[in-house]
Amino acid sequence: MRQNSYQWPQMLLGFFAWCLLPVTIGLAQECLSPSPTTLSGKKSYDPIETRELTADEHRQTVTLFKSLAGDWRGTADTFFCRSISDPRDVDRGHLEARADVEVDYYGNLLITADFHDSVHRTRHQETLRLYVNNNRLRIDHDTGAGDVELIELGDQVVAFLYRRVIPTGRASGSSRSETFFTLRTGRQSLTIEQQVYVQAKLSSGHTWRLHR
Repeated sequence: MRQNSYQWPQMLLGFFAWCLLPVTIGLAQECLSPSPTTLSGKKSYDPIETRELTADEHRQTVTLFKSLAGDWRGTADTFFCRSISDPRDVDRGHLEARADVEVDYYGNLLITADFHDSVHRTRHQETLRLYVNNNRLRIDHDTGAGDVELIELGDQVVAFLYRRVIPTGRASGSSRSETFFTLRTGRQSLTIEQQVYVQAKLSSGHTWRLHR
C-alpha cells in the first residue's frame, strides 16, 4: 500500500509536466538542463509518437503558412553550451536577420534566412522547410526522416518535437538529440524557436524574432 501511495503522486507529476510542455519549452535556457521529456517522466530516446493531421488541422496549418509568405527582418539570439559539466560555459550570439518565406502550391513552407554577426563580421545562411504533404507535418525531409511529434497546432502557433541520431565519429558511434520547435505569429511578427537537447541535456538553441 505504501508503494502505491508513493507512485501515484509521481505519475501525476509526470502527467502535468507533459501537459505543460508548450509553456515550458521556451523557458529552459540554462545549459545542461534536462529535457522536458525527461522531466515529464518519459524517455527522450524512445520513438516519437506521429500521427496524421486532421482535415481541419491541415487547412489551418496551410492557411498559417500562406499568411507568412514574403520578406521579414529582425534579429536572432543563439546559444551553444561548450562544456559537458559547467552550465555557465555558454557561447551566445546576437545576429541581424533577414528572411524570405515561400509557400508552394501544396502549402509546404520554405524559409531562407540570412544572418549577419556585426561583432565577428561574419555572415551565414540557413534554410528551414516544413512540409504538410500526405497530411503529415514534417521538417527538413518530406519522408519518414522528417516526422515530428505534435505538441500544439493553432491559428498562430505550430509546436512539435523531433529526434535524431547524430554520428560522433568516435568508438561510441553516435549520440541522440531531441529538438523542440515552436513557430508563433502575431499581427506583423514571426518568432521561431528551437532548443536542442543532446543525450537529454540542453545543448544549443536559437530564437528568431522577425517582423515585416
